Amino acid sequence: MERHRHLGYQNSRVFSINRLLNLTTVSLSMADILAAFSLLQQPRDPFSPVLRVYPSLRKIVRFCTMRTVTNYDDPQLNDLLNVDPEHPHIHVVDMPYRITSIWQDHDCEIGIWEKASQVVAWAVFQPAWWNLDFVVHSALRGSEIEQEIFAWGKEQMLKYSKRAGEEFWGSVELFEDAPNATQTIKNLEAVGFAPFDWSIIRFELDLFQELPRAQLPGGYKIRPLHGMGEVHTYVDLHRAAFGSEKMTSDWRTRILRHSAYRSEFDLIVENSENVPVGFCVCWQRGNVGQIEPLGVHPDCQGMGLGGALEISACQILKSGGVDLIKVDHASFNEKAIALSLKTGFRRRKEARRYHVDVNNQDGDSHAG
Repeated sequence: MERHRHLGYQNSRVFSINRLLNLTTVSLSMADILAAFSLLQQPRDPFSPVLRVYPSLRKIVRFCTMRTVTNYDDPQLNDLLNVDPEHPHIHVVDMPYRITSIWQDHDCEIGIWEKASQVVAWAVFQPAWWNLDFVVHSALRGSEIEQEIFAWGKEQMLKYSKRAGEEFWGSVELFEDAPNATQTIKNLEAVGFAPFDWSIIRFELDLFQELPRAQLPGGYKIRPLHGMGEVHTYVDLHRAAFGSEKMTSDWRTRILRHSAYRSEFDLIVENSENVPVGFCVCWQRGNVGQIEPLGVHPDCQGMGLGGALEISACQILKSGGVDLIKVDHASFNEKAIALSLKTGFRRRKEARRYHVDVNNQDGDSHAG
């Protein structure tokens, strides 16, 4: 299901020569304007060349259409991540876990921004984390299109809060070293987002180094989950480990059906009575892997099961051709951080979080 709405100019041109001439904030010669306008008519990736040659035009790019979809498997969503192999989005590797989540079960949608049928940005509000995931074409990071994305995301948060009757802080994450991060932060602040008091810490493990051995208590064992046959087993364990009802059978089923899912990367630890007490899911994108999520039942925490799962996951990812593994932890989660450091992970960088209190917003207004 799709809904369309026009944003500004409705023809195939992003903006007209007359509009360029009237923009006094951008200093361009007539030759520059005509050359930029010519580049913008090219159907093949029209944004990268013009913004690379004329970066000052970032501030005046306008898009033709924005639409929303409710299907998570649109190939163009992943294609946008593939435009840049080093895309700075914090969830590039584990995106299959997030894109299959419960947003589609709560009347949320994916917003897609396009030019000449090319996806240049997309975003989705994630009720599972009260977070806005967004992806922007590498040539447009820090541009004004981000303000529209963040305003739209804020609107989605407000609508969800009203529908679900939930009070929360809606958030956006970005790495501190992401391209044009300073301008992206300004775009967030322009629509009412403010810095959060905690962040996400990215840890990485180089698999060219030797891994420690996984050690389990007597009678415990680690094995792959049995797909659809253990959907409810996984859901119950996930809910118990995180003390949350967010994980559902529908979400788990979508994970299993996603093209990036690999059963050998889906681990569970059982006790001596064959009762599942911990789990770990891994993802791979090229030679990079990510562990997300990992959890242990509260009754079995402190027994070294989380560490054994993490080490086993690293070993399996290495056998699958991965040479670098990523894992993210909230800055306040000292136990999880200590576990990963013991495995051999090292702190790499930080993802800043910006939030908006949806409880103190006028739900009838559209920020931005």
